[in-house]
Amino acid sequence: RHDTMMNPQTYSQRRARVAAALGTGGIAIVPTAPEQPRNRDSDFQYRHDSYFFYLTGFTEPEAWLVNTGEGKSSLFCRPKDLEREIWDGYRLGPEAAVQALGVDQAHSSSDLDRLMPGLLESREVVWFPFAVHRGLQTRVDGWLDSVRARVRYGAQCPMEQRDLCVVLDEHRLVKDA
Repeated sequence: RHDTMMNPQTYSQRRARVAAALGTGGIAIVPTAPEQPRNRDSDFQYRHDSYFFYLTGFTEPEAWLVNTGEGKSSLFCRPKDLEREIWDGYRLGPEAAVQALGVDQAHSSSDLDRLMPGLLESREVVWFPFAVHRGLQTRVDGWLDSVRARVRYGAQCPMEQRDLCVVLDEHRLVKDA
């Protein structure tokens, strides 16, 4: 839960350091881990992705962080749903995420596929964790295909993909208090 995390400024500083490593024109996409079904009625206890947590302090499933080389951060998370929260537990929701997590903007995770091509447009390099999340490469390729489809209308598609693990692993070597 978000109330057990460190000061949001700690995560903002981490995102800023990573942003500097991305370079102007770079954009990073970091999903959290998926929920793992235990049987038809329940899931295993949820464990967030360590890279995602390192940059956000956020422990809810179905969340994504997008960070640009200029230091702008967008969080995609599950919307508030009081009925589902009875069963699944508290949800922060996009409206509260900006202040609680110190991100620049937040959206519902249901808007990810619609908004991501626009976030990728005019970027030079897309960074994401290679070989960590099953299906992530395919998803990124789909978003890039949407950008490529708009090239004749002036859209510029990123030409390069890089492994964000290289940057994150280096930053995570230095521990803070």
